[in-house]
Amino acid sequence: MQPFIQASNAILRQHGYRLTPQRHMILCVIQEAGGHLSIDQILERVQQQNPYVSLSTIYRTIDLLKSVDLIHESHLPGEQPMYETIEGHAHHHLICRRCRATIHLDQELLGNLNEQLQKQYQFHGISLGLVAAGYCNNCWTILQQEQNSNLEQE
Repeated sequence: MQPFIQASNAILRQHGYRLTPQRHMILCVIQEAGGHLSIDQILERVQQQNPYVSLSTIYRTIDLLKSVDLIHESHLPGEQPMYETIEGHAHHHLICRRCRATIHLDQELLGNLNEQLQKQYQFHGISLGLVAAGYCNNCWTILQQEQNSNLEQE
């Protein structure tokens, strides 16, 4: 069993859950992707291995894995949520609104914000997940060119 799956099994057991074959399969699919997957992508990949795993099983498992901090959900308003495994306590992304390129940011970016929040607001067990949306340099250049072209046509 892979180290990530072994650690996940231990975390699930700490919370009173078992690593069922379906949970194992879903967790492996997300972990092996090495990036972000939508529910549809997870379902497609899981059903390639076992066509009897239902969409409701995927949703229930995703909810469980999120609740025990094994996977992270990120999404922009109006977009379908994307899922990936968690490595560490903080999880930050820059996401391009045009091409959907995703850049993982250094966990140190926000410094000790979680400690500051705990101290100032007496809020405990904080995990941070920043999603910043904008445009990558390539898409920004294309958008600027399109705007300039539109202005010239008017």
